Amino acid sequence: MCSISGFLVVDQHADRAEIARVFQAMVGRGAERGRDSAGVVAIDTNGAVRRRVEIAPRDYSFVRDAVVAHTSVAIANNRAEPTTEYVHDKTSEDAQPFGAEGVFVSHNGVIANDLDLRDRFALETATQIDTAVCAPLIARLGVRAALGELMGSYALAAIDAAHPDTLWLARNYKPLYLLLDPSLGALFFASRAQHLTSALDVASRLRAPAVIEQSPYSLLTIEADGPSISQTDLQPRGVDKRALVICSGGLDSTVAAAWAKAEGYDVTLLHFLYSCRAQEREREAVEAIGSALGCDHLFEDLDWLGRLGGSSLTDLSIPVADERGAEYAFDWVPARNLIFTALAAGLCDRHGYDTLILGLNLEEGGAYPDNTMEFFESLDHVCNIGTMSRPRILSPLGSLVKREIVELAMEYDAPVHLSWSCYHGGDLHCGHCGPCFMRKTAFAMAGHPDPVRYLS
Repeated sequence: MCSISGFLVVDQHADRAEIARVFQAMVGRGAERGRDSAGVVAIDTNGAVRRRVEIAPRDYSFVRDAVVAHTSVAIANNRAEPTTEYVHDKTSEDAQPFGAEGVFVSHNGVIANDLDLRDRFALETATQIDTAVCAPLIARLGVRAALGELMGSYALAAIDAAHPDTLWLARNYKPLYLLLDPSLGALFFASRAQHLTSALDVASRLRAPAVIEQSPYSLLTIEADGPSISQTDLQPRGVDKRALVICSGGLDSTVAAAWAKAEGYDVTLLHFLYSCRAQEREREAVEAIGSALGCDHLFEDLDWLGRLGGSSLTDLSIPVADERGAEYAFDWVPARNLIFTALAAGLCDRHGYDTLILGLNLEEGGAYPDNTMEFFESLDHVCNIGTMSRPRILSPLGSLVKREIVELAMEYDAPVHLSWSCYHGGDLHCGHCGPCFMRKTAFAMAGHPDPVRYLS
């Protein structure tokens, strides 16, 4: 468990002393993620190599010592020794970065198959720490092929004395951040964005170079000229088009499901039973919609969310808001969409769905924070790095208002006549709650008759 960092000089006239000062500060900030050892390897433009390491470092002045007037690239590591990699009497050979045949690697994560790799490829290392296999493996196979052999977690940086103008950065779900600073003539990287820059106020951040995150499951090959950056996808996300549609039985999720069918997805409707007022009507709607679309449906019990209370949808003592609920979250169910999506991601992991589809829309994003584009895009990122199935999260209605959703329903012949939008569970839609108001008005605006009946 480590923090990795480093830089590639992209302007040969750059002031290495200033780069070294910034680099030392970065490595120092990385100590929050590792204090058992720290090390740096720097390669000059002529291929000369300097390696400096310290066990339990007290300061990071050695980082500056490794950077000289002609340094081209450098990588560093702050190590927190994991229980499974404990070394009682540590020496400099047990400190990252590790090297072999001119290749050096700084790694954050766990290589679970290091013993197998040592045997299969006859790799010899001066330490039994798992990361030590990475450098000889890369020297033997090349970066891309070596990554394909690793089992476990990684964010790693690799450099090669034979190619001092090149930096390789790779990650699966372990994070990496980059910052290109033209004023310093260098590209920096680190395990955390906070390691790249000191704390700045908003005004300072607007003037500072932007910090960007490297895409999960990617390899970057960065060459100093330009710099030139090429990206390789190490593990594409699923494309089998098996979709789990979180379906309330209402207008939006019905249209989202119809869209998914039209786009060629093998759709399963997922409905959570959380003891809301309209639970039986919603259940009936989901069954009917699934039958009309030729979709399977899946019901999952979530009684505890209903027992949690605090919402008019689950507590009969709290009155349901009228049309004002269309503009403010009066009927908020605590973290409902977050909980639904997390549980749906678990089902994707278990049953191999590669896509999760939500019925979020632009208009309700104004009243409910868990209906915004930012919300579902953030969840997509979370699923990409935090699940094994890595399902994509799509929200096909995310930039549409209700009138446009009705128009889309007509275009896809969505079975909206079977949907249930009302917060109440009577024989007819009440016509007064927020969803009823939005639905009635949207159909009228679109110039289409609403196929459901209302009490008023």
